[in-house]
Amino acid sequence: MAKATSKDILSLIEAEHRQVEQLFAEAEKADNKKLYECFNQIFKALTLHARTEELVFYPAMQEYEETKKYIEEAEKEHEEAKVILEEIKELKPGESEFQKKINELQKAVQHHVREEENKIFNAVRKCMNDEQLTNLGREFQETKAKLEPAVKAAMTE
Repeated sequence: MAKATSKDILSLIEAEHRQVEQLFAEAEKADNKKLYECFNQIFKALTLHARTEELVFYPAMQEYEETKKYIEEAEKEHEEAKVILEEIKELKPGESEFQKKINELQKAVQHHVREEENKIFNAVRKCMNDEQLTNLGREFQETKAKLEPAVKAAMTE
């Protein structure tokens, strides 16, 4: 059974989860101008995170019966977050709906993070060894770096 190391995919994903939680915490305290900045950071972080998971983590999970069963639900949760992100993008921070949608997004993300860290990670650790997790971590970082310019461009659309 694999134990997380600093550069394995599970610890990288966990670190990104903590980063997004921090951004949501900042958004809760923010005025309208700062709230918009927080949202842009949340949009970028979540979009990059979800796309990278879908390209690297989920295909690796597909190889094992114990982890394959979680992919469909996780992808649905990603889709739900993407829809909410796009809805928020159409709003202005001063609108009451903006904060409501941020809260809705935060709840959806919190649910996804709990599922991933409490169920999926445990199943993955039983199937993949340290070397596999480290290799996936490297691939995760490389893929994320390649996606970043496209995500930044999508933010201004």
